[in-house]
Amino acid sequence: MKTTDLIANKREDLGKKGTRTLRQEGKIPAVVYDNGKATHISLDYKASKHAVFTPDTYIIQLDIEGDKINTLIHDVQYHPVKDTIEHVELLQIAPDKEVELSLPVKLVGTPAGVIKGGKMMTKLRKIKVRGVPQKLPEYVEIDVTSLDLGFTIKVQDANIEGLEVLTSPSAAVASVEIPRSLRSAQAGKEAEVEEE
Repeated sequence: MKTTDLIANKREDLGKKGTRTLRQEGKIPAVVYDNGKATHISLDYKASKHAVFTPDTYIIQLDIEGDKINTLIHDVQYHPVKDTIEHVELLQIAPDKEVELSLPVKLVGTPAGVIKGGKMMTKLRKIKVRGVPQKLPEYVEIDVTSLDLGFTIKVQDANIEGLEVLTSPSAAVASVEIPRSLRSAQAGKEAEVEEE
């Protein structure tokens, strides 16, 4: 898994006014959770963007006023209109402590059904897993080469080793839909066969 470094500062003023001032200064209010204990911090907006606006998962090495800890992003709140980062929740991690995380799904290969004229539809962009940090991959890779017209790949078809999968095994990840034009052509051929 990729790692990135961020510098953070502790914050004392947790009210709305303090939060507003932080954002005006180009900072993001954030909180780090560790076994129920919360540490309120601020992050530099520009420096944090690459770790938030990405499909990748990072271990973030936080330097909180000289105290260095490893964290993972647990949740991000965005502004409903501007789509800017409003608040970040991080989880402190330890090498032997399991964490729950939603990993991005990476589909590889060209489905057989697409070659035949179908359209691939992505149904699920992330799969939730539980495991120790060193076993967490950057993403879940799923080969869709064998996916034919009208078929679906489910979470249970993904090869995820060494991790507990928390997303429902029956959840659809991707499917190849048969376009209307192809259905019409197939119906026409079947009608011709029946007439013969």
